[in-house]
Amino acid sequence: MKPLTPAKITWHRNQPRSSDYNDIYSSDDSIKESQRVFTGPGQLIERAQKDQCVCIGELGFGTGLNFAVSAETILHKTQAKLRFIAFEKHPLSIEDWQKVVSTRVRQLPVYAELLTQPLPVLTGWHERTLANGRITLTVYHGDVHDGLEDLCDRQRNPVNMWFLDGFTPTKNPDMWTCELYRNMARLSDFGTTVTTFTAAGHVRRGLQNVGFTMRRVDQTGAKRHSLAGFYSLEHDRAASTPPKRVHIHGAGIGGATVARHLAEAGVTVEVYDPNGIAGGASGIPASVVHSRLMADQSLTADLRCSAFHYASNYLPRFKGWNPGGVLQLQGPTLSPQKMNQISALYGAKNPDQAPWIQHLSAEQSREIANASIHQETLLFPSAGYLNTPQACSDLLEHPAIHVHNHQAGRLADAPNVLCTATATRQFGGCQHLEITDVFGQIDHYRTPDPISGIAVVGNGYLIPTPNGCFVGASYERTAWTQSEAIVHNLRLNQHLLTPAQMTWIRSTRGARATTSDRNPIVGRLNPEKSPVDDDAGTAVWLATAFGSIGCSLAPLAAACVSAEILGWLPPINTQIYKILQPQRFAERQARRGYRHIAAPNAD
Repeated sequence: MKPLTPAKITWHRNQPRSSDYNDIYSSDDSIKESQRVFTGPGQLIERAQKDQCVCIGELGFGTGLNFAVSAETILHKTQAKLRFIAFEKHPLSIEDWQKVVSTRVRQLPVYAELLTQPLPVLTGWHERTLANGRITLTVYHGDVHDGLEDLCDRQRNPVNMWFLDGFTPTKNPDMWTCELYRNMARLSDFGTTVTTFTAAGHVRRGLQNVGFTMRRVDQTGAKRHSLAGFYSLEHDRAASTPPKRVHIHGAGIGGATVARHLAEAGVTVEVYDPNGIAGGASGIPASVVHSRLMADQSLTADLRCSAFHYASNYLPRFKGWNPGGVLQLQGPTLSPQKMNQISALYGAKNPDQAPWIQHLSAEQSREIANASIHQETLLFPSAGYLNTPQACSDLLEHPAIHVHNHQAGRLADAPNVLCTATATRQFGGCQHLEITDVFGQIDHYRTPDPISGIAVVGNGYLIPTPNGCFVGASYERTAWTQSEAIVHNLRLNQHLLTPAQMTWIRSTRGARATTSDRNPIVGRLNPEKSPVDDDAGTAVWLATAFGSIGCSLAPLAAACVSAEILGWLPPINTQIYKILQPQRFAERQARRGYRHIAAPNAD
């Protein structure tokens, strides 16, 4: 995931105009224009009254206008859910995005959530869940042809409506191609509608050549015509029937996030865990949701970046979330050189481009942390920490989720999701997975005065509370005694603490599951089998082994697994998803045998 150069725009009467394409994003009557060109001729309300979920594909996300108009229509005039998938080569800068949203949020309130959850100006797939799960927005930043090809390869469900809202074809010819129309057809089903502002003859003919029946729509008073149509061919594609029920094994942060994603999609979920909700490492009362960025531009680095953005926007609507940001210090895992590389890679010194990461001077760091810091740091303003047990309980508090405090007798003849850490190897077909436990401890102290204004991570972490702090977390190759871990945690954070003023309250211990390659296990156990439907029998997915950053990784893993089960696009770049798949261990073992796992060092 690399930073993109934001769209260059100018403003006229609160309406943005593209300097790159010398074209407007919308007219002065933008909301009415969206209704008469896109949602009206595309028959959004009629489709939403017929289907439980409507999938719209938009080519040219721009200012998000058509998304916001569609979302408001769905929310206030129907009972349906909305999946909105869009493509944008030149996303707006955060500053321009916030200006757009602020001028429209009164008429289109759904924008309010996107005001606080702007999409990062980074390449690849980005997803937001809005309106308590009724609206899912997925946007691809990059070339539309690459994104559409990926969508064709990985999504089983058809697109119900297409909005073609790229800039005028004569000013943006790279988008309006035969390849684009062919991929639209591949993703369409009989009756899929298409609408577009342009009435250009070559666009109409291009759509007709791939199976769309087109007509002109009178736009008298605004322009002469726009185009609308529907896909009139039958596909041989197998229909994707979502399961009525899914069984999840494990009620920690992994299982809880998968369960919530599925429940909000309308699936009944059975969750099994003999240890109850938030057993194991999910019982730790304060877990930092932090990116742990890497400077090597590897797929693991992209995973951490993508997961952080998803988690920091998904978790805040649940209990247990504590905002305020996280400050990352230099240390054994973040040298000054690495910090500068990360800063340059993600644009940390350009707040207009990347407000989610900031490179601070030592003086700025001392001020924001209210602590004795004598080095440059990285600040993540949208990060925070999670009371994991509280969050797990809230995630599982949904009428479609049923929690059972025992093990399931067997895997159900329905989709199963294993979120069971090292116990995963006890299930059939999972014995080869290279997973091990890494023990850890966090300590809770009371202090007479607040000791810091922000969570600080480095070699260990310090989390302030109203009357004290959490100090942690040990990373133990073999389990230590409680006393050994207390001493270790204090030593890691001694530069930020005054131990004489601290009163120990309690310790919480847990075992984190990690893998031999340190990437989590996410995906289908046997992907060569047929897609999930009512007759697929026992199907198994995994979302587990998140190591020491489970709260940062689990939400994105849940989004990917639930999307695959339901036939949607997993909101993660293809190459990143490949390094998470369960079959990677069997492929490696065919070359070098089973690898005994030694607990790695934390980073």
